[in-house]
Amino acid sequence: MTQGKSRLRLTLAAALAVLVTACATQEGYRQRAALHIGQSSDALIVERGSPVERDFLSDGSEVWTYFVSEQRHDPGGYSTIPRERRIVWVDRDGIEHVRIEQYEETVYTPPRSWIVECETRFVISPDGVVRDFRFEGNACRAPEIG
Repeated sequence: MTQGKSRLRLTLAAALAVLVTACATQEGYRQRAALHIGQSSDALIVERGSPVERDFLSDGSEVWTYFVSEQRHDPGGYSTIPRERRIVWVDRDGIEHVRIEQYEETVYTPPRSWIVECETRFVISPDGVVRDFRFEGNACRAPEIG
């Protein structure tokens, strides 16, 4: 494969990743988690792996906790922002004048890193069926279904 085609594919893959991330919402995450309701706990393990924690409820049910932590990074850089400046003055006759100047300002945003997290808890009934779920965190996002 030529170097140009390789770069094009890499660029397209990066653009697709940004597009998919931009479409991810908490509602999409809720929709995907809700797909587990009524399924066996075995299907949940196959899909999500082993939970990081298991707690037991008084009715014999279990609460399985899944936790995700991701480091995000913004490389920062320079950007040009359109600005507007309003200049008002009064001349010697007492008449107020207004002039609007439009200009561009170059702004530097430093690079930054941060962590996003998502904790999801599934309630598993005594007979091994997913009964309910709850989630919280700023990383609980997925593309919406349909």
